[in-house]
Amino acid sequence: MWLVTADVRLFTSTGIQLTATVPDVTRSALVAQPGADLHFSETFRGLGDMSLISWHRRVIRGWNVTLNGGISLPTGRAEQPRFRTELDNDSLVPVSRLQRGTGTVDPLFGVTVNRNYSQILPPGTRLFATAAARAPVAENEYGLRTGASSEIGIGGSRESFWHELVLIVRLSWLHRAQDVFAGTPVLVGGGDWIYLSPAAAVSFGKITIQTEVKFPLRRSLANRQLDSPRSFQIGVVWVAF
Repeated sequence: MWLVTADVRLFTSTGIQLTATVPDVTRSALVAQPGADLHFSETFRGLGDMSLISWHRRVIRGWNVTLNGGISLPTGRAEQPRFRTELDNDSLVPVSRLQRGTGTVDPLFGVTVNRNYSQILPPGTRLFATAAARAPVAENEYGLRTGASSEIGIGGSRESFWHELVLIVRLSWLHRAQDVFAGTPVLVGGGDWIYLSPAAAVSFGKITIQTEVKFPLRRSLANRQLDSPRSFQIGVVWVAF
């Protein structure tokens, strides 16, 4: 997945970010059936939803604290979902699951705290903790309401021998609720994931490029669903002012 972000500083400690997601995802599965196994896969790529977020930074008792809030913009393509005619455990069974966009404007919230500790791997390691949430409040034009999601994480970062290169490692927990279509739960979707994510960021003036690989250490899926054994993400951040 690609992330492209423009960061504009409005005041000394306040600014806004506009982020576009460009997913490129393929998921596959092998379903055992009498007579012959069924190979199933689905792929989607293209522009996803964008987000517009305002942020405010301040220092509290030696910790750098960033608060942010905003909305997601339905720029990704949303399609009419298709389901089997029969229910399974009073839930809808989708024929195709992946979509580039949600089709709704959703509130976004987050907080990040970090602090540099010079005694950890001198000249120092920056420890951080993050929390973020997406809270959909409405159905899209097709009647699908995306499940709410939240993620918390802890980690550390350190400059390498080349100061423009920062090495990062993060441990995070992601929770996602099931989607709902016209008031009926969708069988596929929802669950909890614990990820270990090594990453690296390199700066070139006002532009920073960051790559991250997410490895699931533990997965507790709410229902039958396809899942990726790992995911790769690359982001480009441009600090305009």
